[in-house]
Amino acid sequence: MVEAAILIETGSYKRFDRMILVTCDEEQQVERALRRKGAEKTDVLARLSRQMPLAEKRKYADFVIDTSGEKEDTLRQTRKVYETLRRIES
Repeated sequence: MVEAAILIETGSYKRFDRMILVTCDEEQQVERALRRKGAEKTDVLARLSRQMPLAEKRKYADFVIDTSGEKEDTLRQTRKVYETLRRIES
């Protein structure tokens, strides 16, 4: 498993058997990024504007986990993906 923010943009996704896209709405992306030490809103917004839109990234994903909601919902989605992958790899 590899975590990488721009895996699709760089074409590196082709090296992997499956792609899991973890997403949330843009407001949450900004809010979460601003929690990082030294983060500035203008820098965060500029970085997001240079990235491929999430709607486009979804086209490459085998699975999508939406972290916009409650933590339990994210855990439910994650478990579902995990169980699906276990069945595929068995």
